[in-house]
Formats: sequence, C-alpha cells, structure tokens
Amino acid sequence: MNAAVDCVQENCSTIPGSEDGQTTSAACASSFCVGAVAALLFGDPDQQRCYACIVTQLPTSTFAEIRDSCANVVNQDLAFGGQNGLMILSAHPLQNVDEWVLPGTWNRRTILSATVELPNGTGLDAYCNHLTPIFDESPINTFPYTGHYGEGMTDAGGWQAEQELQAEKLIDYVERTSQSQPAVIMGDLNSGFAYPEEDIVAEGEETLSLLESVFLAAYAEDFTPECTFCSTNPVADSDSSVWIDHILLYNLTAENVVSTERVFDQAVVPVGDMTVPLSDHYGLSSVIVVP
Repeated sequence: MNAAVDCVQENCSTIPGSEDGQTTSAACASSFCVGAVAALLFGDPDQQRCYACIVTQLPTSTFAEIRDSCANVVNQDLAFGGQNGLMILSAHPLQNVDEWVLPGTWNRRTILSATVELPNGTGLDAYCNHLTPIFDESPINTFPYTGHYGEGMTDAGGWQAEQELQAEKLIDYVERTSQSQPAVIMGDLNSGFAYPEEDIVAEGEETLSLLESVFLAAYAEDFTPECTFCSTNPVADSDSSVWIDHILLYNLTAENVVSTERVFDQAVVPVGDMTVPLSDHYGLSSVIVVP
C-alpha cells in the first residue's frame, strides 16, 4: 500500500514532497503508477480491497489520510467520505422526505424520495437515484469488483450483478412506498439501450429492461433518442455515446407525457481557452401532466 501511495505522491502531488498533498488527477495516477499497484490489483481479495481503498480515497484525501484510513479502517472503500451527489429540488412543497441506502461498492448508493405537493392538490412521489456503473476496461481492468454483491465475480459481471440488485431494490422500494400513488423515478441509471442510427451504444441493457418491466419510460412519442453521456462532450471521458440518464413513471401512462427534450447540453462554462457544458452528463426533461 505504501509503495503505491509513494508512487502517486512522487509523480502526481498537489504539494510535492508533502504528506498533506493530494492527487492531481486520476489520469496522472494511472499513467505513472499502474506498476506500483500491480501487486494489489492482481492479488488476493484482501489485497484488491486494499487497492479499492486507495483508488476511492485518491480524489479527496491527503496522502497521510490515505495511509491511515486504508491501513486501519475495516472495509474502507467509499469515495468522498461516503457522501453521495443526489439532490431533489422542487418548486412545490416536499413531504415525506427520506433517504434509503442501497447495497453499493466504492460509492455510497442511495435513493432519495419525497412527495411533491402539486398545486392541484395531487401528491406526486419523486425518487432520485444513481446506480452503480459497470466497469469493463481493457486490456487491463483497473476497476475490479471488490464488493459483496457480485455473485462471486470480480470482473464487469460483478458490477453488473450489483447494478441489477440495486434495480430490484429500487422497484421494491417504489412499489412498497408509493403503492397506488403516481410517481416519477429519475436519475443516472448507468444503463441504456442501443440506438445505432443515433450512434448510441448499449450499456447495462438487462438493468433497464428490468426497470421498464415495472416502470414506464417517460418520453414523448416524437422524442428521438439522444445520448446523455456523449463522446462529443469535452467534459466526458468516453470514446462512445450512451443514453444512461432516464425518467420513469409509476401509476401514470404514456398519455401523461406531453414533451421530452435533452437539456443542459450547451457549452456555457469557460475553462481555460475553451467553453464546456455544465457536466459530463447532459440533462433530460419531460413535461408530465399529473391529474
């Protein structure tokens, strides 16, 4: 572990020579230190979990903090101190606000839920979530599955099994919580179908098929599929384009969907000598009538 941290500190530190420095970028660490982490990356399950700890702590922890937490905190593999990036923002009052933690590896995966009090007096349940991605790199997978929900697999199949488990949990949670009340389920599902005519490739198709066996895709009939994580987005580090951010409905019908469009895909943020979009993901918006 210390040899791996030493390599990153020597080559990719924000404060060269100091234990208080942090990693300048994951790309730098990957470029210089694959050899230094090889013993952990290709080791036994305990060594791979040690590797997972280092990888997940690199973005936000100092080198001193990494050495301490990875050596002393049992099963430490949660990035960003266990925080998640989910929020529900509403122009209308929210009731029954809740957060439910899902099984997850390397990042805290949760479902945020709330009942939106609409002006017509109807309650609409809203669910915000972000499912586990499926890491499938080649020729070397620097993101082996090290969690407890991969059905014994340590490659992309492990991440896929965890993602499908989360989808099953999401379905159960919505059915149990909303029952007969209308609901909208939103978020980065890290899964989507292929649309070759739009140069969109598939990712985690089994997961989206599972979700759509219970929920209805909330897209207007005239909406042409568009990628939300796109190779043309300069903020996204991807060679292919996928549609993995979705809006789904429960106890509502296709007739309730008025319109759909991709949003936040304009370059508006100045970065150096270029202007980029707000995020590596584009947004998706649907107008839905709730009777």
